Amino acid sequence: MASPRIASPMRGVSYQLSRLALRQDAVSKSLSASFARSITTSTVSSITTSADGFVPVKPFEEQTVLATIHKFPSLEPLRLQSYPANYLNLPTRRDILHRAVVYEGDMTRLGTAHKKTRYEVQGSAKKIRPQKGSGRARLGDKKSPMLRGGGLSHGPRHRDFSTELPKKVYDLAWRTALSYRWRKGELIIVDNAIELESPSQRLLNHIFELHERERGKGRSLLVTSEDRPLLEQALDKMDRGRQALTWDLVDVKDLLELQRIIIERQALWKIFKNHRSDLQSLPVPAELQQKLEEPASHNFMPGWSQFHALMTAHPAEREAVRAEAYESTAYERWTHAESLPESDPEKLNLTISAFELLAEAKDLHRAQLPAKAYLRQIENQKDNAIVELQDGDPAIHQAYTDAAEAHLEYAERHLQGLELAAQAAEHRRDAYRFRGKEEKAEKMEKRAGDLRTDVALAEEELLTAKVQVATAMAEAKSAEGDAVGANKYEAEAEELQAQLDALQANAEEVLEGQEGEVTEDELRQAEAEAAKAEKQGKKQ
Repeated sequence: MASPRIASPMRGVSYQLSRLALRQDAVSKSLSASFARSITTSTVSSITTSADGFVPVKPFEEQTVLATIHKFPSLEPLRLQSYPANYLNLPTRRDILHRAVVYEGDMTRLGTAHKKTRYEVQGSAKKIRPQKGSGRARLGDKKSPMLRGGGLSHGPRHRDFSTELPKKVYDLAWRTALSYRWRKGELIIVDNAIELESPSQRLLNHIFELHERERGKGRSLLVTSEDRPLLEQALDKMDRGRQALTWDLVDVKDLLELQRIIIERQALWKIFKNHRSDLQSLPVPAELQQKLEEPASHNFMPGWSQFHALMTAHPAEREAVRAEAYESTAYERWTHAESLPESDPEKLNLTISAFELLAEAKDLHRAQLPAKAYLRQIENQKDNAIVELQDGDPAIHQAYTDAAEAHLEYAERHLQGLELAAQAAEHRRDAYRFRGKEEKAEKMEKRAGDLRTDVALAEEELLTAKVQVATAMAEAKSAEGDAVGANKYEAEAEELQAQLDALQANAEEVLEGQEGEVTEDELRQAEAEAAKAEKQGKKQ
């Protein structure tokens, strides 16, 4: 017996066939009507067509778009640059972007959650109690999921959440995201490096406020071609670590998240070059064939490169190279200031900065010297070793030599520290004078003078220590029977003693000259007393 379903007419098929018959009638009627009308009412047309106004349409692969190149951090426009349309003007494909974002999210899932089953838990496989007779529930071994400390049934296991996406689709998503932000005016290409002069949170916050006033509220994603350590340090202070990324750490999701993208031209070039697998059949654009130079890092103050190298050095090595970096920066700024005209206000700022950096460098060098207390302790130990020895002991000459050398090392350290302190005071005096702070400059000049006096005394002490070392060495050589060595050190001791006598004589002459001279303070005081006496005489 045939099924009633088969025997009955098919609703859809019969309806479509009936519609098809009606359409055929309508088509034949329309053809006959139009043909008849064309015979009865047709006239010779006077309309002529011309090919002169024909504008050929360029294929999409050959089209280009213009993008504005800006300057960081002001974002002022510099020039226009053309980019291929299939790199920066692709239509927005939400499906492609969605697939790329899901693919990246799946790739970032760790899938490390894992629980042990009863077969992975360590423990005995002995049955806990008999199957029957206890009146209690049946139990197996202690690793049962029903017991505390046993395995877990249907728990999470190690798994890989990553999915697959064709590379051509993923590369298309990259350029689609950039095209979307470019059409909305949210892709800002900068010609120079996105870097700061110093890792200052206040400076970076001021830059972001400027961008919000000029471009609207919202955060910016900063995409760089290389690591920018000063920028990253400032962002870490503001708790915005993920706001600056190098081009190889950016994802499609990052390009769609924040309000705008500020990207270096070099970084954009690298992204285009590494995400064009779906365009292999097309010729490589001229912009991608040429190797772009690394953007200029800055137009900052002279010496910024040394400061940048210092801030990027390893923390364990930073303090060791800080003094040399300060000195190099100071000399570079001083040299640049000398080349500027006197009317340039930057000349004064660079000069003051150079003196302040030199003073800081001298203080750092002084802090790196060996501690004087430690050297004094070693000297005392050597002196005590002499006391313990008796006269005639063969080791006593070596003990005297060791003690003299320890005293010489202490004297050298003392002299170096005083010289560095005096130089730092003199540099700060000059900095205060250029700033117009005469009172502080006079205080520093007085301090520098006192330190120079101490330096002269330390030089005498150093020469005395050298004489003692040479004398001790001569006695040691004489005790050993080395007449040549003894004569050599005796001559050296006499030469050093002559230098010491000349230095002391010179110091006495300077001191006598200072006693005979009238200082400026005494001269001003005498003038004030004379003026006061003259006024009193007039009153009388």
